[in-house]
Amino acid sequence: MKKNYNLNQEKGIKKTTLLSSTIIILIVATITGYNLIKTEFDNFKNHINSFKETLIEREKFYIKSSVENLKNDISFEELSIITNKKLRVKNQSIVAYNLALSLYEKTKNLSKQEQILLIKNSINQLAQKKNDINYFILDTKGTLILNSENEIDENQNFYDFEDINGKKFINEIINMKEEKQNFVDYFWYIPKNSITAKKITYSRELKELGIIIGSGTFLDKQSNELTTKLTKKIESQNFNKEEFIFIYKINSLSDITNENELITQKLIDTKKDEIEAMKKLLINTDYKGNDYLFYYNNQRLIYGTYLKDYRYFIAMGVNLNNIYDIVDKERNISLENMYSNITRLVVIITIMTIIFFIFSLLFTKRIETIFKEYKENVILNEDKYHMLFNHSNDAFIISHLDINNHTKITSYNKTASKVTQYDDEELIHKDFFNLFINLNSNKILEEKSFLDTVELRTKNNLIKTIELSIIIYEVNKQNIVFASLRDITERTLLKKEKEKQKKILIQKSKMASMGEMIGNIAHQWRQPLSQLSGLFIDIESAYDYKELNKKYLQNRVEEANDLLEYMSKTIDDFRNFFNPNSLKEKFIIKHSVENAIKIVKSTLNFHNIELIINIDESLKIEGFKNEYSQAVMNIISNAKDVFIDKKIQNPQIKIYIGKTEKIALCIEDNAGGIDEDIIDKIFDPYFTTKYEYGTGIGLYMTKMIIEDKMNGSIYVKNSTDGAIFFIEV
Repeated sequence: MKKNYNLNQEKGIKKTTLLSSTIIILIVATITGYNLIKTEFDNFKNHINSFKETLIEREKFYIKSSVENLKNDISFEELSIITNKKLRVKNQSIVAYNLALSLYEKTKNLSKQEQILLIKNSINQLAQKKNDINYFILDTKGTLILNSENEIDENQNFYDFEDINGKKFINEIINMKEEKQNFVDYFWYIPKNSITAKKITYSRELKELGIIIGSGTFLDKQSNELTTKLTKKIESQNFNKEEFIFIYKINSLSDITNENELITQKLIDTKKDEIEAMKKLLINTDYKGNDYLFYYNNQRLIYGTYLKDYRYFIAMGVNLNNIYDIVDKERNISLENMYSNITRLVVIITIMTIIFFIFSLLFTKRIETIFKEYKENVILNEDKYHMLFNHSNDAFIISHLDINNHTKITSYNKTASKVTQYDDEELIHKDFFNLFINLNSNKILEEKSFLDTVELRTKNNLIKTIELSIIIYEVNKQNIVFASLRDITERTLLKKEKEKQKKILIQKSKMASMGEMIGNIAHQWRQPLSQLSGLFIDIESAYDYKELNKKYLQNRVEEANDLLEYMSKTIDDFRNFFNPNSLKEKFIIKHSVENAIKIVKSTLNFHNIELIINIDESLKIEGFKNEYSQAVMNIISNAKDVFIDKKIQNPQIKIYIGKTEKIALCIEDNAGGIDEDIIDKIFDPYFTTKYEYGTGIGLYMTKMIIEDKMNGSIYVKNSTDGAIFFIEV
């Protein structure tokens, strides 16, 4: 009975093995067929995608080349226009110089001042005949004698004046060497409409009178010439019926949708879709252009570029309907080929399945033997591999501890191989503790456990930071070392990088403050420098008229020393202001605010900004006095920039103590307030609305000073006329 039972059991195993092998063959055949069919389908999709991309890339190359050629034409035309303007400016400057030289030769009997006045009046009359060219006369010390464009500037010293790019153009005009062509270009404000434009001048020194005579013109009018030439060129070009081109002038980057002007278009009737596509492309490229964009439900493709100097957006595009039709035809042909290949694969797989089934009958007995051999190994290793792969997010290594306390690695998971960078089987029999740097193995073996952050040296000699956990236990009279490794290298590097970025932000803030400081010093020194210049002229005049004696000279020297002492004190004030506090202290709020105002007062006066302060003298807070002053100065400077940008009439800043639970310093302006869309972002690092010169770190550093260093809070609200910043400490 028992034999029959064993025999039936053996037959059952054979049937099960045969059935299993049959099922496996069917599964393998199914998977293989699926993969092969999927490969055919993937090849079909890849071919269609590649075919489509090739056609689109060809169109991309063409429209990009066309736009780039158009940009080159614009550059050439711009150069031609500028060359003509420079020639006219030079000719008029030579005319003015020759006129002045002729007048000097004919009036040598007059005094120097009378001669200069005569020359000034004559050139001023000449200026009325040339509306787009203005004339100027400078002395060699930088005093403007004549400005035919804006007489308000006359009799002022501009020697160290800088344009918006920091160029000292008057200094360069005066110190130009004779052998060089005396062209100087810079950016300056057009008096009539108060906008900034590039200006070019040509000048020459009349050494006999110590004056420099020149002429100049703004290059803003070349934009209209370029527009006309650009339009004519596009109208004369031939395009395919699928291709089109349009050009817009963008008057405001903050409102591209509404503030735009169509310059020209061809083979397209531009509508809202084109404007929205233009806006999206500019935003995606940080207002630079030079990129592609699909729009109109991917039916149109454009390549656009943005010419910042002229605010032109040039776009060349193509309608993709024809390309899609070609792709559809190719898809139908490829689809027929794919179906033919799939049919052939099905026949081959069916034949192969039958052949493998026959071979499975022959190997059934051998498979039964293999199952028996593996049964014992599975039971032996079940517990070990269960622990090894139970927590697959971490690396696991199992080592055998011999009697000599050597830890030979016996098994590990794939994560361990990835962390250590050793290939499969390379870790086997390696000493586990040798993978780590300065790891106290004796202490670990003694305590039977370990949990700490250590450093691991990989196969490629990279050092990684590892969170290591070790447990030593005994299994079947063998000491096993089980280790869990968590790679925290990236987390550690990110933390270090964050600290590094914070230091960079602080450094940038210092540089920005340095720029503000230099500007404020310039305003503080402008008046004493003018007075010093006047003293030198006075001494020179006294010498010429023989009025210079010891007492006269001593009085003028004392006046100059007083001015120099005032300038030196200004530097001391700035140096003391920017020295950081090392210790917290109690200080009077009003004094700290006054220190900030002392730094920026000259700048505010220069821009006619009224400052109203209403702070109780007795109010004190604890913190860092200089840093608090710097935070106040940052907010005042920010308000000043907004006044200038928006051209606010009667600008005003109020500083007072607000009614809140804490002592709140309120700084209020009448600049119209902050846009609600960005009011929550103004304290973010690198966020700025001053694209030309802003750094985006001033208000962020202010927030760090108040909240991180002084444990306070800072926030902003809009009022009826402007914005109010609240600083609570």
